[in-house]
Parts: sequence; structure tokens; C-alpha cells
Amino acid sequence: MQNEELAAQRQEIESLRNDKTGIEDHYQAQLQELKKTMVGDVQRLQDEVKRHFAQQKAENARLQQQITTLKGEKTSLQQQILGLQRRIQEIEEQVGCD
Repeated sequence: MQNEELAAQRQEIESLRNDKTGIEDHYQAQLQELKKTMVGDVQRLQDEVKRHFAQQKAENARLQQQITTLKGEKTSLQQQILGLQRRIQEIEEQVGCD
């Protein structure tokens, strides 16, 4: 009777060990699948971020070029205004003398 009980407990222990191994294998497979999926997702996100950075860099360069152009145009207009103001002053002086 004691031997039968011991044999039953040994069989139960072996069954539990097999269950444990099966569960560990199942979760290990799930973990590997999650890792593979996450690596793909991270790579995709990194590529997307790089693409957005490149687009932003191009946009920044375009805007900087526009700023430079507008500053040049502003300087030119300021010079034209100064020239016209001098001309107005000269004309006013001539009209005042006549």
C-alpha cells in the first residue's frame, strides 16, 4: 500500500514536471514570437523617424533659403526707400528755392 502510494506520488510528480516543461516551452515560444514582432515594429518605427527627420531637415533648409532671400529683398527695398527719400528731399529743396 505504501509502495502504491509512493508510486502514485512519483507519477504525479512526473506529470507535474511534464506540465511545467510544456508550459515553459509554450511561453518561451510566445516570448520569441513577441521579440520577433517587436524587433520588426521597432525597426519600422526607426525607419519612419529617420524619414520624418530627413523631411524636416529638407523643409528647414527650404525655409532657411526663403528667409535668406527675403532678407536680401528687404535690404534692397530699404536701399531703394533711402534713395527715394533722398530724391524727395532734393526735389523739395529745389521746389522750395524756386
